[in-house]
Amino acid sequence: MKASAIIAGLLLLGACTTVQPRVEPPLGFIEDGFPSSGTCGKEWPAPLRDVFPRGAFALSLMPGLEVKFHSEREQELMHCWNSGILRALKEGPLLPVASGAEVYRFTWIPSSRGPFVIRIEHLGPLHSLHVKRAGTQEGTLAVDRRILLTPTQWQAVQQRLDAARFWSMDRFFASRNLSYLDGTEWLFEGGRDGRYRMVSIHSPDPEGPARAIHDLGAFLVELSGMSMDDDTLY
Repeated sequence: MKASAIIAGLLLLGACTTVQPRVEPPLGFIEDGFPSSGTCGKEWPAPLRDVFPRGAFALSLMPGLEVKFHSEREQELMHCWNSGILRALKEGPLLPVASGAEVYRFTWIPSSRGPFVIRIEHLGPLHSLHVKRAGTQEGTLAVDRRILLTPTQWQAVQQRLDAARFWSMDRFFASRNLSYLDGTEWLFEGGRDGRYRMVSIHSPDPEGPARAIHDLGAFLVELSGMSMDDDTLY
């Protein structure tokens, strides 16, 4: 298979909640739509169920939307590491999504402090936001609250998703083969209409091509009412 076909096949990750995932050529690639790809390997202290669909970490983005493709081994480690963080935040798989529902999850994973997760959902007439932040003691949460959103707030989220081209993003810059020793991983997941997508980006540049993604995360933090103290959303 030509390299161009392989790259094109990796650019959009889509999964179906109840049947085999809807592949959307030339941008769709995923092995199946259901967590998990199994448990983590022997190097992990205890079996850990993966919370992401297979293929979710086939690629990730750098601060300026440069794309980086990952080997199978790298994907396995990313699945296990990020699943462990979400399990510690008392989160499970996003899939399956109930019929007619829409859900998004933003996980912020810094290199030197506690992560947080913001999950927003639309189910029937209700729009809700659930925010959790890791506590200083292992297995505890410093923040764990759910709030109702107004239809106007939900629409504002949709506008920012559209601005970030969350469901349609398919053009990236070539990798510059840079490694970052500090920063934050931003994971955005979404599920609706039998589709799933995950965008993983390292410290999106608020002044660069990824500014709309940064604005989306900042807006979700604003909606959550969570204090960042002296932190900045980087």
